[in-house]
Amino acid sequence: MNQVPSQLPLAQRNLPRRKWRWERVALVAGVFLLLTIVIITSVYAIVSNFRNKAVTSSPPHIHHQVPTPVPTPVPTFDPTVGEVLPTHRVVAFYAVPDAEPTGPAYQLSADMLNHLKQQGSEYQKLDPSHPVQLAIDLVVSVPDSFPGTDKTYSHHVDANVIQAYVDYCKQNDLLLFLDLNFGQASVMKEVNFFLPYLQKYAFVHIAIDPEWMFPRHDGIPGINLSNVRASDLNPIIQAVAEIPMAYHVPRKILVIHQYRPDGDGLKDPHDPGQSEIADKGNLHLDPRVDIVLHVDSVGGYVGDRGDKMQQYSEWVKGDMQKYGNFQYGGFKLFYHIEAKTRLMTPKEVLSLDPVPLVITYGN
Repeated sequence: MNQVPSQLPLAQRNLPRRKWRWERVALVAGVFLLLTIVIITSVYAIVSNFRNKAVTSSPPHIHHQVPTPVPTPVPTFDPTVGEVLPTHRVVAFYAVPDAEPTGPAYQLSADMLNHLKQQGSEYQKLDPSHPVQLAIDLVVSVPDSFPGTDKTYSHHVDANVIQAYVDYCKQNDLLLFLDLNFGQASVMKEVNFFLPYLQKYAFVHIAIDPEWMFPRHDGIPGINLSNVRASDLNPIIQAVAEIPMAYHVPRKILVIHQYRPDGDGLKDPHDPGQSEIADKGNLHLDPRVDIVLHVDSVGGYVGDRGDKMQQYSEWVKGDMQKYGNFQYGGFKLFYHIEAKTRLMTPKEVLSLDPVPLVITYGN
């Protein structure tokens, strides 16, 4: 006989219901676990996808050959820009400061400047194709007949005086030639002392007077005749030639005064009684500097003009053709001394061949 459930013992009567409850719990737990796995998997997939997008959003690193940048070319300095020769003619007044007999530029004054301008205008009218550039030829290394404290038979003009001439020339658009006479001073030591003026100022140039040079200590200025060699002058040429490119200033002018003949072809070219420049043919031609051979002799006697013109023909024209180691000719006149016989006119000076491009007036 079958018993109805209600009649079963309590433990037996609740068994199916408990079993069902545990099954629900297991089912819920399984579903929860499954959902957890799905959520974790989804989150991981989303994060991975985000990372991939972040990486792919940046452009891929591609190695390209980067061209080497080409620097902007720096213009090469041209020392011919602003050069004086050969386009201009220099008309200069000569002087030792405060020594009136030496030349009209012995003092700086309005009268001196007006006189210089008037003299220059005469050449300008005769040859408009060469604009006149006015200048002062200032002796800064002065020869002496006594040894002095340095035993060089020469002395320097005071630096303040030189600077006054520099400032005056700058203010009035004049060139300034620093004229070196040496005595027995070391040639390059003397030159190097004055080179800073040429390095700093575009309008400052240099002149050399071999008449007063005794590099071998074999004479005294004003007492003995001098005799110099190309080896004494060539280092000066080189030093002046190097200035423009090193200091970015226009090409410099180097004036070499000549008062007496040169010795090329003589039996004894080193005899000071016969020649002033022993071996002029050995002067070095450097295209970086404008070398002017400047005839510097003094007139004031009958026949002086003919002699000076002959000297210019020999020492400038003749030697220029023989040696080809200097480019230009220069010529000096003396207002007071040569007035005794008649000062050469600008027209006569410009009749010389080749036509002088540096013309200097002393007293």
